[in-house]
Amino acid sequence: METILVEPILARFGLGDPEWLDPATAAVIVLIAVVTAFIVHKLVFPLIVKFTQWTPTDLDSRMVRSVRWPVTFGIVVLGGYLAAIISFDLTASEQGRADTIARAMGIVVGITVAVGLLSSAIDWYLENLATRTNHVIDLRLFPLIRRVGGVIIYGIGALLVLDIMDINISPLIAGLGLGGLAVALAIQPTLANLFAGTYVMT
Repeated sequence: METILVEPILARFGLGDPEWLDPATAAVIVLIAVVTAFIVHKLVFPLIVKFTQWTPTDLDSRMVRSVRWPVTFGIVVLGGYLAAIISFDLTASEQGRADTIARAMGIVVGITVAVGLLSSAIDWYLENLATRTNHVIDLRLFPLIRRVGGVIIYGIGALLVLDIMDINISPLIAGLGLGGLAVALAIQPTLANLFAGTYVMT
């Protein structure tokens, strides 16, 4: 569409068939995305962090910092996707592949954000609240929750990516169910000892 509109104008200036127009348009879109990501990363996020310093706790500051890189990467990915679908005349199959890649990358960004928020929240709790009460169950259980929660979130993200790529995940889900049961049985004595020790100390 852009070529049809621009070609007569370029021909008037003797530039002929603009074969370079689509790659140039894509390059401009990617450049705009990179500049936008740089501004967001270097200016917007530090400004938000400064505003969060006025709040009673630093939990919000930690959360903002945890999503800084994923959001920056997401802006660049969005720019690449827009450059592909706007600049080039993609076929239906090519458009489908571009959409699939974009959705998969979006899931990766979302999963990274979720893990970062979870880790920052638990770290804040351990540093600011659990150390004050010095409760054994908090000091030992929450690091475990952080690790297990991260593994679960990454696992769900991997399954979603595979599903978007039209890969049958039913056998994987069944295998993960059996594996989860085995892990639960394996760590049952550890959890029992943990809670027993907590009960004795309290």
